[in-house]
Amino acid sequence: MAKQRYEHLIKPLSSGRFSREEAVGGQVPFTQVPGVGEQTFWLNGRENLEGMDISFTWATHNDFGLWHGGRALHSHPYPEVHFYVGLDTAAINYLGAEIETRLGEEQEVYTFSEPSVIIIPAGLPHGPTVTKRIYSPRGFGFYSAALTSSIKTGWLESAAKAAAGSKYKKLVKPLKDYIVTQRGKSVKPLKADSPMQLGPGNADHLAWLYGKDLEGLAVNCDWGFFSSPGLWHRGVGAHVHDSDEVLVFAGTDPARMNYLGAEIEIDMGKEHERYLIDKPSVVVLPAGTPHGPIVTRWVDRPFALFSINRAAEPGMKFVE
Repeated sequence: MAKQRYEHLIKPLSSGRFSREEAVGGQVPFTQVPGVGEQTFWLNGRENLEGMDISFTWATHNDFGLWHGGRALHSHPYPEVHFYVGLDTAAINYLGAEIETRLGEEQEVYTFSEPSVIIIPAGLPHGPTVTKRIYSPRGFGFYSAALTSSIKTGWLESAAKAAAGSKYKKLVKPLKDYIVTQRGKSVKPLKADSPMQLGPGNADHLAWLYGKDLEGLAVNCDWGFFSSPGLWHRGVGAHVHDSDEVLVFAGTDPARMNYLGAEIEIDMGKEHERYLIDKPSVVVLPAGTPHGPIVTRWVDRPFALFSINRAAEPGMKFVE
């Protein structure tokens, strides 16, 4: 069969997989990792995402403890957005865990037990992160979106003790404040002049944060659960963005990280090349790449989707 033009833009998440054992024995300075996800997908723009200024991680966590050992306080020369999310696909507002993290050289402590988003401006020291309690037998999920093509981490020695404070409170946001779809219905109405309508295959639950919600960062990100077959959007076909984007299809069974539990059909390019996704994957969409329609063909287990778009708002133009 002849190679299709866009097939290189659909990549298995397993291409960026590493395990806890690899993290301990490799370059990452983890000396104790009880709270680190058993398996993590870590894809960077330079090697995995066609050179985009996007890198991301996805992991599920089901153990208590410190996420990083040794020098847990660190910083990056680029911004990041951290999503702490639950794996109960019927309840987007349930995290099933209690998490503690620290922000700034002051080591301000922030503790939360609901799905939350933390914005990490470039250069801001952060960590350590600790999983204090887990209530859900599924554990919980974590994804980070870094606005860079290459991961660079500066590990710091922390001289400050944990402290109370509110200097960085604006950087910690509950996910529930940004829900756009719940129980399959739009919570925030679409633009009146938009030809797009929600189809039966769209998200059961979806939260979406724009740049204005992320302290002015040039990115918008979402998180959602899908359980129904059908067309995602009615009234439109393909569309393009004027900024780079990745769509990440992830399974929700922490015991089977390579299991999606569904089959999704997506058209790519003006040629409408059709691709089937039936395992955890990332769809890489360079600016201007037509994509859609998207159809969920079947679902054996609800799956998750998150997207990262390199603009403060997802500028969209509908095309044939």
